Parts: sequence; structure tokens; C-alpha cells
Amino acid sequence: MCGAPESTCRIDVSPLKGVTPTLGRSTMDQHIPNTIVCECCDLDVPERLASAVVNTHLPVRGWLCRKCDEHQGNALVKAQDHEAEVRMRWAETIDELHATQGLADDYRDRMKAASRSRDAVLQQFERLERYHGATPHGCICGKRNCETLAIVDTDWINDRIAAMHRHNQAS
Repeated sequence: MCGAPESTCRIDVSPLKGVTPTLGRSTMDQHIPNTIVCECCDLDVPERLASAVVNTHLPVRGWLCRKCDEHQGNALVKAQDHEAEVRMRWAETIDELHATQGLADDYRDRMKAASRSRDAVLQQFERLERYHGATPHGCICGKRNCETLAIVDTDWINDRIAAMHRHNQAS
């Protein structure tokens, strides 16, 4: 015990090689496990799934994950275990890549659909402009204070319609 209530005690193992400190977390925190770095394979492993490497001078010299603890002293088994781990992680990475590419394709399709939808709305505004254009006496439709003309004759809509035409000509 550190002399303080259990909820405030901290593990401070930062001077040890290969050990990830748990600064800011209580030792009683069960939701987020303390992680260590295995000295053999350099992978992050929850502390509860690791074995401490101890000697007589220092209580904890480092940590080994379960897999690496089993193959200590046998180079062939070590190489086989590490190859299996790399293959498994490679497969997980490939699966994540495919999932991410699928999401990118979905977002690209959504973006194109939104662009087509925007262009369709702008084309409808352009059609409205044919029947509701500004004249010295009001609108082409005959109304003096035409609400449709107030919407269609705004600068930002005319700018978007012009940009749509430029984009269509460039394509």
C-alpha cells in the first residue's frame, strides 16, 4: 500500500524497461486493464495475461506475454509463435483495410448522389428563372412583389448555377 486510500494508489513502474506506466489510473480500475509491452515480441498485452520477469535485485525486470513465456529458450518455437502472431495480425489488418475501403466507396457514392441531387435542384431553379425574371416593373409573371423572384434572383443561387454550367462544359 502507498499509505493513501486504495482508490488513489498508483503503480509507478516507469523506470523499468518494457513496462507501460499507468499514470492517472487507479490500481482498482477494472474497466481499463493495465497494459504492458512484452520484451520478446514488443506487443501490448493486458497485465493480467502477462508474466513478470523477476530477479533477486529488482522485483520486476520486465514482462512476457503468455505466448512468449511458453517459448523461452527454444528459438524454433519462438520463430513459429511469432510467425503465427504476425500472420494473424496481418489477416486482421487486411480485414480492416477491406472494411475501410468499403466505407470509402460508400461515402464516395453518397457524395456523388448529393452532387447529383444538388445539380437537380439547381436545374429546377434555372427553370423557375425562365418564368420569374426581373423586369423594371417587377417580375415576368406580372406580380410586382413576386416571392419566387426573390428566391431565384439571389446571387449565390446564380453563382451555383453558373458553376454547374462550367463544370458540365469541362466534363
